[in-house]
Amino acid sequence: MDEENRAEPGVVVGDDGSEGARLAVDWAAAEAEALGTCLVLVRTMTLPMPNVDFVPGVITPVAGEIVADQSVVDYAEKELAGVAAEVGRKRPGLPVRTRVRFGRASWELADIGRQAELIVVGASGRGGLPRLLLGSTASQVVHASARPVVVVRPGREKARRVVVGVDGSPASVAAVRYAYDFADRHGCGLHAVHVWSEPPEDVFGPARSGGEGQQSPQDEGERLLAESLTGLGELHPDVVVHREVALGSVAEVLLDHAEAATLLVVGGHGRGALRGAFLGSVSHAMAYHAPCPVAIVREGVEEHPG
Repeated sequence: MDEENRAEPGVVVGDDGSEGARLAVDWAAAEAEALGTCLVLVRTMTLPMPNVDFVPGVITPVAGEIVADQSVVDYAEKELAGVAAEVGRKRPGLPVRTRVRFGRASWELADIGRQAELIVVGASGRGGLPRLLLGSTASQVVHASARPVVVVRPGREKARRVVVGVDGSPASVAAVRYAYDFADRHGCGLHAVHVWSEPPEDVFGPARSGGEGQQSPQDEGERLLAESLTGLGELHPDVVVHREVALGSVAEVLLDHAEAATLLVVGGHGRGALRGAFLGSVSHAMAYHAPCPVAIVREGVEEHPG
């Protein structure tokens, strides 16, 4: 495979020169170092449109073809090299590579990172509003990538816990594994949360309280948490785990817990009505509104792609 189309292993991070991208690069560099892998810095640019002469029924490009100005490429590579040098000064043992690609940023990041440990993006790029809006590139990468994606926002510096949403779906199982691994690498506690919304009185009747042989939502939630965490404690004996079954809106509960989190982890989709959708409503809400870095993990990512 040629250099231009090669997928990169390691931690892939998008950089557009914005403050949000700088936060993402710092976070990605720390994670690459913790994983013992390389950091790949990616800068993307849009191809310029050619000037055209309009003739009835014909569009003819004028001199020049759709060719990128080499000076623009050189400038982007120089800027990215500067970012790589800054990372190297902070983390001298970390291997850093750079890639400059033409095309839509989200597509290029997803393509370059298709064999990566994870892809990291800032919550907003140039002109974005951190904590309020998710930049278009970040949003599209979250939807397009099959690899774990971390959307970086400023979090509490002294926070030492990872929060993971648990609903028993395959994506949730992958999210729990990712959360356990991350907590172990960074010496954090793990807070596993299952949230149930109270159904109307006339829908499930006595099942709500465990009547007529039915498990109560609390018991069912505790069972689901136990099943989701089975075997992982033995693999990560140093991780202190707190389990919680909460009542309320899933998004609201997770956002509340994320206020004091190092990282919030959710599955790419859960048990919603549209299981086939690219991104579930909860993970969508977390990507847009989480007050800390959030990892969106897809089903099946526990095994690295070959």
